[in-house]
Amino acid sequence: MVKDEYTLVLVKPDGVKTRHIGDIITRIERKGYNIEALKMINPSKEKLRQHYFDKVDKPFFPKLLEYMTEGPIVGIVVSGTNVIQAIHNMAGATNPGEAEWGTIRGDYGREWPDGNLRNIIHTSDNVNSATREIGIWFPEFDIKDKQ
Repeated sequence: MVKDEYTLVLVKPDGVKTRHIGDIITRIERKGYNIEALKMINPSKEKLRQHYFDKVDKPFFPKLLEYMTEGPIVGIVVSGTNVIQAIHNMAGATNPGEAEWGTIRGDYGREWPDGNLRNIIHTSDNVNSATREIGIWFPEFDIKDKQ
């Protein structure tokens, strides 16, 4: 029997600002996945450094940090069978200009002249990332008890 997985979804500042929180939650629920935890977060630079630990030394990281602190984000823990890949696919290509219509980034994202890649949503890309990321944004959510 396949166990449910847990994944993290972050509605980024542009998704919050353009009022797509409900649209994203609706898409998740229409697929039959469960919302396990949900909260509005004012992300600190320290939490963002933990989350994007593998990008801290990249030349684009200061712009990413600037973008992710433009406003609040919404964190969502989602569960379901093979949910990590399904939600990752639902998000679409990282670059919203390349994302297919019908995906979250394809429908709601776009490129902007300041060069910041505002792409509406973050989704975990594998089990290890999901576990680590949920621990950062939802330390009160004990994923180990649920697996």
